[in-house]
Amino acid sequence: MDYGIHPSKELLQLFKERSFQGQQPEKAKVLILGNDANYSPEISKDPFFQNILDYHSDGVGFWKKTSVHHPFLLPTYPFPKNAGGVPYHRKFSKMGFTSNYAEKFSFIELLNVPTTGNTGSNKTKFYDLMDIEHLEWLEHLIFSGSKKLVLLNKTLSTEITKISKDYRVLKKLNNIISTSNTSPILFEDNNTLLYGGYSFSASISNKYINDLSLDIHSFINSGIKSPKKL
Repeated sequence: MDYGIHPSKELLQLFKERSFQGQQPEKAKVLILGNDANYSPEISKDPFFQNILDYHSDGVGFWKKTSVHHPFLLPTYPFPKNAGGVPYHRKFSKMGFTSNYAEKFSFIELLNVPTTGNTGSNKTKFYDLMDIEHLEWLEHLIFSGSKKLVLLNKTLSTEITKISKDYRVLKKLNNIISTSNTSPILFEDNNTLLYGGYSFSASISNKYINDLSLDIHSFINSGIKSPKKL
């Protein structure tokens, strides 16, 4: 399967209106950064696809209605549960956040379009899909507004370094990544606690997931300034 933009016009329209998942990022306490929102092209031909559209229309409402944060976790999901983005969202769900926390989380990707295929199979196409305006908006979200925890995985850090060099955006974020020698706290000011960790797509232990969950819970519930080092 070739990597590229997802063929669903409905999904593309939703991304034009909401280039994030879950809570509006300006209102969220936790921003989770990713590469792209990737779906099988076949999913748009299945009745289950309505769940995907509902989720992207109102991620907070979807979580509260279904008690799961993403459609991949619904028992009626018709595709393999050990492939695509399913393992990612299963690991996220292991942190134990219920729908009571739905308004706290926003998922934002480097790309502002839904994709299909393996991202790593065509990195040239992945970079070609970059939208400068979206990336500038993303960096503004990270470093402005109310206090928030921003979860940045190590793989994404490598992507940001290349994007910053080639497209001359994400300069502040890249500067922090390239100069930080602490982990997991990469940066902290009055607006942003930048937390370096591992992708939920990676092979991560239950201990890592549990410790990360404790740190995020503490941040959300107590406004703790510096979570413990993992």
